[in-house]
Amino acid sequence: MNTLSLTDLLDVAVAAAKAAGGHAYNNKARRTETNETFAHDIKLVLDVESQKKAEAVISETFPEHGILGEEDAAPNQLSDYEWIIDPIDGTMNFSHGLEYWCSSVAVRHKGEVVAGCVYAPDYDACYTAHRDDTARLNGEPIRTAQTPALKKALILTGLSKEIEVNPDLYFGRFRKLTLNTKKLRLMGAAALDLCHVADGTADGFFEGSIFLWDYAAATLIVEQAGGVTRVFQDTEPAGSATVVASNRNIFDDLKSIYTEPC
Repeated sequence: MNTLSLTDLLDVAVAAAKAAGGHAYNNKARRTETNETFAHDIKLVLDVESQKKAEAVISETFPEHGILGEEDAAPNQLSDYEWIIDPIDGTMNFSHGLEYWCSSVAVRHKGEVVAGCVYAPDYDACYTAHRDDTARLNGEPIRTAQTPALKKALILTGLSKEIEVNPDLYFGRFRKLTLNTKKLRLMGAAALDLCHVADGTADGFFEGSIFLWDYAAATLIVEQAGGVTRVFQDTEPAGSATVVASNRNIFDDLKSIYTEPC
């Protein structure tokens, strides 16, 4: 298979993210229609519908590509390209009417994420990047902040939906973050959190038990904005990861919250 243009791939990622996000945004009145509820999470009817909107955009241009989404998957082992979709990241926020949520679409080629878009409809914010260009917000280049030390940093984080599995570990890391940073914020949408690291409005991000669709597009955006990211595979829940991202000045100290014992 010929390697496709990164610009063409990014254009489709943007269109797919806007299709998913636009559908959710235009149907906010239905935000409480629920498929499943869990102790610390919820699955909405609009999650499924919005993913289908993104899939339709992708399949129209690249019908042979594989798709991995939070709501379902359509793998194609014969294709070197796979699209990764989170139709509503920050579902709990969205279901309560909070504006802090987004749609995320990334594409990887032979396992490497090469283009991605995170679209936050309520803020009219479209974050984009591909491997050969800088990260952008609504078309304008963005860069990470240059905060010099973790003690001076604003860090965005979250608590695992599976916190009962190992509460001592999660609260232990939360305590270390609290004591070693200027301030923490729990906003509730990992992809959008990472984009705020990319645009310099936050200094770093640290969260465990999140999945590829939560961070695939947004970690690329951080990297293309001059930041550093690291993904550590978690043992529970299966397939999840801890993601650390920040500017280059504080990355090693932030990463040590994960690598050193609590």
